[in-house]
Amino acid sequence: MKKFIKIVSMLLLLSLLSVGVGGYIYLKSLNPLDVSLMNKNSENKNSEAIQKINILVLGVDETSPTDPRRSDTMILLSYNPKTNKAYILSIPRDTMIKLDKYGTQKINAAYPIGGPQLAMDMVSQLIGEPVDYYVKIGYEGFKQLVDDLGGVEMNVPMDMNYDDNAGNLHIHLKKGVQLLDGEKALQLVRFRHGYAEQDLERVKVQREFLLAMFQKAKDPSTLLKIHRILKTINQYVETNIPPTTMLKYADYLLKLDKDNIKAATVPGTPQYIDGVAYYITDPQEVLQFMDNLNDERDDTAIAANKKDIKIEVLNGGGIPGAATKTADLLKQQGYDVVKIGNVIGTTYNTTQIINRTDDKKIVEDLKKILKNAIVVEDTNGDSNVDITIILGKNI
Repeated sequence: MKKFIKIVSMLLLLSLLSVGVGGYIYLKSLNPLDVSLMNKNSENKNSEAIQKINILVLGVDETSPTDPRRSDTMILLSYNPKTNKAYILSIPRDTMIKLDKYGTQKINAAYPIGGPQLAMDMVSQLIGEPVDYYVKIGYEGFKQLVDDLGGVEMNVPMDMNYDDNAGNLHIHLKKGVQLLDGEKALQLVRFRHGYAEQDLERVKVQREFLLAMFQKAKDPSTLLKIHRILKTINQYVETNIPPTTMLKYADYLLKLDKDNIKAATVPGTPQYIDGVAYYITDPQEVLQFMDNLNDERDDTAIAANKKDIKIEVLNGGGIPGAATKTADLLKQQGYDVVKIGNVIGTTYNTTQIINRTDDKKIVEDLKKILKNAIVVEDTNGDSNVDITIILGKNI
């Protein structure tokens, strides 16, 4: 029985991490035959190759019969059992793609045009690696899952007020740490019009909320609600993940710690083309970004030192938004960016990392993140920051 509870708990954790990936796993109302399947799978898992798994989560608005039902949220969840590390990768819904017979489209159009398979294909093409499975959940299912958990505590980053009567969307939340029920949680993850960068900031909040759900799912009290939660998953979630696949990963994912989950957004630039808002990506930049994200090196020592390194990022190349974008990337990697600004009076062609530390591993890590950057050693060390990054035109 103890083993059974452990596996059911894992199914819940995986389900909540992917906003309901356990749709296939209601397991005949916990039939004893399924317990045997779980135990057999656990005994055999060490003899089978456990590979990295990529899951595309699709949050779809299905409240209106006339709505095209585009995927309002697209998040790739990746887990590598060899390193026991995972990442949550947000894919902005305005990301520009090319579709046969349809021409230029936003990536959130892939789902209504070709269903989950086309959405998976487009994301796979974008990131340069296969997407194994998908999970689809609508707004009602999301709200019910949060309510089944007893709510999720979250720090709402700002006062949120937005009303769209035509779309029946009404958002009214106060800034600060609070326990969000399903309705308020849905308002949080759908809000974007009040952010300076709109969808880019919204996807960051979505990832933070997923991590908060993950932490809530690990609370022992969640087991008391397991029947209700699994019933909701079975009712509202659609996925192509086989039950045996989920069971295969159970013991591994139970050991996954929040500190081993990276959070990031596919790199790109918002741009208006013929009056339409797109998110433009560069294929080579995305591939390099994915290489960094999938780096399997043991970076424990680097991670321990990142928080102690104070960094300032200065825009010296005149590229609008470059400093903010780079600072966000460094923060996602765990660095403490204490200042963002511009270089006045001089234009830099080459990005520079001005180093005042003795930590060579940190510098090498920054060089990998900031392609084509050169390192300048500042022996005087007369500054209140440890590293200054001056972004040049080649960023």
